[in-house]
Amino acid sequence: MGPVVLDPPGDRPPLLVVDRIAVQPRLWRLVRGHLEAGAVTLQGVHVHAGRQGERFADLARTLRPDKLHMTRPGPGRNVPAPPVVAFSGLEVRFEGSSSRQPRVVPPLVFGPLGGRIHLDRLGERTHASIATVGPGRAEGAIEATWGGGPGALQIRLHGLGAEALPESLRATLPLEIRAGTVDLSFEAPHLETLSQGEGQLTFVTRNLAVFAERLAPEPVGSLSLKVAGLVRWDAGARTVALVEATAALDDAGRAALKVALSVAARPEPHFELALRATAVDWTVLTAALPPTLAPPRGAPGLTGILAGALTVAGPLGQPAEWRLEGEVDPSHLKPAPANNGPDLARPFVYEAHLTRGGTRRVTIGPENPAFVPLGELPNHLVRAVLESEDAGFYGHKGFDLSEVQEALSNGGRLRGASTLTQQLAKNLFLSRDRTLSRKVREALATVALEVAVGKRRILEVYLNLAEWGDGVNGIGEAAQHWFGKDARTLSTKEAALLATVIPNPVRYEMYRRRGALTPAWEARVGDLLAKLHATGVLDDEGLRAAEAETLIFTTSPGSNRAQPDLRFKPVVPVRLADKGRRN
Repeated sequence: MGPVVLDPPGDRPPLLVVDRIAVQPRLWRLVRGHLEAGAVTLQGVHVHAGRQGERFADLARTLRPDKLHMTRPGPGRNVPAPPVVAFSGLEVRFEGSSSRQPRVVPPLVFGPLGGRIHLDRLGERTHASIATVGPGRAEGAIEATWGGGPGALQIRLHGLGAEALPESLRATLPLEIRAGTVDLSFEAPHLETLSQGEGQLTFVTRNLAVFAERLAPEPVGSLSLKVAGLVRWDAGARTVALVEATAALDDAGRAALKVALSVAARPEPHFELALRATAVDWTVLTAALPPTLAPPRGAPGLTGILAGALTVAGPLGQPAEWRLEGEVDPSHLKPAPANNGPDLARPFVYEAHLTRGGTRRVTIGPENPAFVPLGELPNHLVRAVLESEDAGFYGHKGFDLSEVQEALSNGGRLRGASTLTQQLAKNLFLSRDRTLSRKVREALATVALEVAVGKRRILEVYLNLAEWGDGVNGIGEAAQHWFGKDARTLSTKEAALLATVIPNPVRYEMYRRRGALTPAWEARVGDLLAKLHATGVLDDEGLRAAEAETLIFTTSPGSNRAQPDLRFKPVVPVRLADKGRRN
């Protein structure tokens, strides 16, 4: 028979349309004079769920089990067994937009699905099991029990790939699934109502590879991740939370994080995400990550245990109002005995990339006549750079969330929130691209630098390779390039100016050629001098003298200062990855 249409009053699409229904009777009952359905096959099943699935409730009320009047057993009589229901071509449609929306959103259509439904009734209890097969290799199983007390729900989905998602949904996702599958299971053994309860959720990825331009310039994979935890929901309060969860990259749990996530829609949509690492094995962690997320080549190797915590909370979609808290504990990490990268405690060669293309080799060590040891630099120069780039350098362990918090509050952009160690990690080992994968690799390299190199050497290397113009690397070259003098003799105001150049040296080069500061740049230098005064680097007389000084650039009229000597003695080269300016 067919088609069968369940069409409640109104001008909306029908709730349910079945193109064809085939009923197969139980032959052994038929020959005895009883007509009973043994199997029912539904072909071409279309469910119109509404915009957000709200019409499922109407469908459930229409088809609820208490509307099916069953014959009670009497002497010598048995209750007929419910038939097995098979279906094919099942499609569930969510309308994309209403007539009031100016933008037309395509509908989401899940399917086509095939499968079987089996019902068992024992007194007041009803048990339903559904087995489904979807696009690709997706398989699903749903078991539900209700009636006569608390109900139970169990859902298992296996082999979900990109094919299982509607095309219109895939087009709106922030990333593209290139390979791999996802397994999902949910078990709620005691449910008083569907609107409120809790259940155990397990989410597993298998050889997953994804691509997004903001994530990485190439696909990221393969990703093997297992997340397991308790999910609690309350439809009335419009809240859902994942608690007591663990996210692991390995089967043994040696590279695992504790995860808690809560989302609420009232009074406005907001969230809170908490990550905590108590004992992550560094070797297991780095080996489990795909190459596009692993520590960059050349970064120091580590062994031991990493710990830390991070909490992010605030209104959804409003990063400027997010709250960040956290810390990293690398105290149980130590340098690995064998390291394939350069020994950064000794002289090495850094390949600096030029703005117009190509590279130049810069020796970080005494073999370079422009190299200046940290102990020979004037204090006001070192402090000016630290105040400008990373005031908490000696207090943090590679990361400063207060700077990230401030950057988010000032418009939600993270530019300028990197610590000095993060900048050095990017310059030494990573490319110029601004992707999330680069930030992950940068974070791992930052931890490695803090543990294996130490603060003083990090600062010394940074000052001797930072860019102060196209082809101008290190404070020794910068002092000659900008002022024609040795870095050891830079005045306080000259040091402050060079510190303000670091965020965008190529842009400020044109002002050097003009031979004068702009009013805005003069104000930035003045602000930095005020910070040096506030922190005790300058006394009152020193501040007045610095503010009154007139800067003379190498290209200023009448300047007779010498240009820099960029000749370097050759050493055995160790190639490092290309660099990028501060992000």
